[in-house]
Amino acid sequence: MIDEFPNLAAGGVCAWRLPADETGPAAARTLLHRTMSRLGLGRDVIEDGRLAVSETATNALRHARPSTGRPHPPPELWIWARTAPAPQLVVSVFDHARDVRPRTSGAGLLDEHGKGLGLLSEFTAGWGSAPSRSRTAGRPVPGKTVWFALPLPGDWPGCRLTVSPGTAAQCLLLAMARRGMDGRRSGDRDGISVVELPGLNVWVLERHFTWRPQPERFVRRPLVDLQETVEDLVRHFEGSREWPDAAKAPHKDDLGCWMGPDGPSTPE
Repeated sequence: MIDEFPNLAAGGVCAWRLPADETGPAAARTLLHRTMSRLGLGRDVIEDGRLAVSETATNALRHARPSTGRPHPPPELWIWARTAPAPQLVVSVFDHARDVRPRTSGAGLLDEHGKGLGLLSEFTAGWGSAPSRSRTAGRPVPGKTVWFALPLPGDWPGCRLTVSPGTAAQCLLLAMARRGMDGRRSGDRDGISVVELPGLNVWVLERHFTWRPQPERFVRRPLVDLQETVEDLVRHFEGSREWPDAAKAPHKDDLGCWMGPDGPSTPE
């Protein structure tokens, strides 16, 4: 567990291992409640988040066990903020059962059973699932995340931060290396940097990361939104941007997040 509370407005990320037993959902609720309270979010948003993370962690506990039957690491809870397309808190529960995909049952909110992940559509700004890699394990173990987004205030401080392209490029390079994907960085006199990953170049411009995962698709994310950039790149290298049976958040191609080990960003 990472006890330090990072600066989410400057792109920090919270990442914890959850208990791999029936206490896992309660631990997820407590950790998310503590984080959202420190951010000063409203009671209604906090309660929506507690309900959503309880369902997500419970689903990971009951259904997301690898089909191999071998011992597996516990699930993880990740929390970060993003600024585009709107200020939002992203909450992800990671598990190691990539072959077990989440499905909604179609049950209504008043049904006694089968509501499960369907609640995420009612109480969050969007949710989905995608392949990813562990953040807390000693090595980048593959798995999947089920994530949802919650609204942040319109005056979220991260929206006013600026990040130098050089710092952003270095942080992206380090973040990808921690997920087991090494690359290298190059730059020019105009301050533009390029992070060269296997088969993919990420251009780090004055305000945005940009890359082409496919010839017909162009992705652009704010520099302050490093975490979503990293997750999108991990999905790319794991072979899928997003699974077709997961609910989609609006404007998926415009989402983003950031982390700042090389020093703070500064307000505009």
